[in-house]
Amino acid sequence: MANMTPVAPGGVAAAPGGVDGDAEGGRSGARGVFGWRSERTAEEKAARQAKRVTLTGYALLLVVVGIAAAMSWNGLVGFGTDVLHLKAPWAYGVPVSLDVAAMLCGFLSLRAVIAHDSAAGPRLLTFFLVVGSAGANYYNADTEPGGSTAAALYFGAMSVLSWWLFDVVLRQIRRTMLRRIGAVERPLARFRIVRWLRYPRETFEAWSLSVRYGLTRPEDALARVWQAQQVKEVEDLNGLPEGITKADAVRLALSAKEGDVPAALEWLKDRGMTVDRSYAYDIAKKTPRVDPAPVPPQLPATGAHSAPTP
Repeated sequence: MANMTPVAPGGVAAAPGGVDGDAEGGRSGARGVFGWRSERTAEEKAARQAKRVTLTGYALLLVVVGIAAAMSWNGLVGFGTDVLHLKAPWAYGVPVSLDVAAMLCGFLSLRAVIAHDSAAGPRLLTFFLVVGSAGANYYNADTEPGGSTAAALYFGAMSVLSWWLFDVVLRQIRRTMLRRIGAVERPLARFRIVRWLRYPRETFEAWSLSVRYGLTRPEDALARVWQAQQVKEVEDLNGLPEGITKADAVRLALSAKEGDVPAALEWLKDRGMTVDRSYAYDIAKKTPRVDPAPVPPQLPATGAHSAPTP
């Protein structure tokens, strides 16, 4: 009996699962020497690229922090030798007691944030240690033979720079952890410069509402402004506009009373329109509401002071 398996244009028999050679698991791609080589999706490629960029940035940051810390270390060792008259290995205690202690305080502040505790104490201590390190580096570079103001400023800045870059990394880690528990606000709505120039007052009102209610989408903030404008126009008329349909009147009343159907019916009744309650509820179900940002759930503390669960 002849072989009826379909043959691909290249002369390779196609797999029974489909024309493109899809296996039983739905994988797509070319068949390699050691099996299937699945193609990555666009999301996976974007995630891998973002991870590559992040790793490259952290590697460069590590190099810069290492060089700045080495410069500060050298100046502090010189301060311990020339000013404090310490001999090795005691001279190395100066950078350890200043720069290394400042980095340790940075870790302690990160640990406090993870435990949902205040990090004010470690951060304040870090500030004093960095100021002491910068002052020691400045004094040593300024007073040693052949020293200059430029050298003093440079070595003093290395202490600040090494701590500052280290603190940037800790801030990013801390912000990521706070974002996971919902303790960081979402980004505010952003409006184009053309809208700010053409409608500055309306755009400012929308931006203010985005700040108040935590709105991220510009159209949600603008919808609130337009609803408020419509309600104000109707209230100035002391009635309903001519020719308005019953459905539009109900929507307008719902906007005026923030979705409260009984209050909206009273609002319409005061303006000479009686609407059936079931009809108003039906319109309310079909009318999309612009709600503020959701409140994140309050997670239990994970630090040492958290109460044990029964």
